Amino acid sequence: MSAPNQPTSPAPIEAKHFLKHIIEDDLASGRVAGVVTRFPPEPNGYLHYGHAKSICLNFGLAATYQGRCHLRLDDTNPSREDQEFVDAIEASVRWLGFDWGKHHHFASDYFEQFYQFAEALVQAGHAYVDSQSADEIRAHRGSLINPGDDSPFRGRSPQENLALLREMRAGQHPDGSHVLRAKIDMASPNLNLRDPVLYRIRHESHHRTGSAWCIYPLYDYAHPLSDAIEGISHSICTLEFEDHRPLYDWVVARVAEAGFFNPASLPHQYEFSRLNLTYLVLSKRKLVDLIKGGVVTGWDDPRMPTLVGARRRGYTPEGFRRFVDQ
Repeated sequence: MSAPNQPTSPAPIEAKHFLKHIIEDDLASGRVAGVVTRFPPEPNGYLHYGHAKSICLNFGLAATYQGRCHLRLDDTNPSREDQEFVDAIEASVRWLGFDWGKHHHFASDYFEQFYQFAEALVQAGHAYVDSQSADEIRAHRGSLINPGDDSPFRGRSPQENLALLREMRAGQHPDGSHVLRAKIDMASPNLNLRDPVLYRIRHESHHRTGSAWCIYPLYDYAHPLSDAIEGISHSICTLEFEDHRPLYDWVVARVAEAGFFNPASLPHQYEFSRLNLTYLVLSKRKLVDLIKGGVVTGWDDPRMPTLVGARRRGYTPEGFRRFVDQ
């Protein structure tokens, strides 16, 4: 018998955040037949504390609704990526207690498909080859209060654009001489829709494809198309990508119009707040500076806010999962 006036602890209540409501509504309405999420890091460093939230969220939601979560490495920038980082990412996801089964993918798995989609966009008049320099493109992009200016090459015919794109792929042009841009709206209030670059020339060897390619897709092009190829139902990312969502939708919709995807089953993007900790740096670029400057001994230094550093420091995967859950 409890003592008089002593409060009793209520039964724990499972938190149901907005993503769970969205998923349950989608399942109930039949918009999706099942839940397919993905964790898509770029293999250009080791995972830090902020990644733990995305890992637990994507793998956790898939498990809650008897779906699946893919591990996909966004390896579209050969100058910054390495197999060491791929191995470290896989190890950290496993350490947190999650497994992707047979669903381990790379953006580079889809390079040929991305290119075929690009040719279709060019032929439909939705993309063009721009021969301005990067500085010229930047200067004509406009600002938050002023519209951008059309490229002088925006009026090239689909036939001319297609010929140039094929020359770019064949390695006939140097780095920086041309880019492939989407043809959207240079006056859009959303700067991401002002004819964004889809492909750039980069004569660099890739850690998986070697020298097979000398043009590489940009993230905002490759990411939504990877989701569509893999049948992702809920593309969950952090809030800084909210302004990129109209471009995400534009890319998959235009490629679907070309007959590559079913318009009724295209992926949708949803944003959540990123994990930040007071007095802790979670910028990968700044973490790299600490390593290069010799301030720490490496990615697994116990002082680093990386998952391998946390492991050496004595933190547990259970603790990380509980922290993210709360």
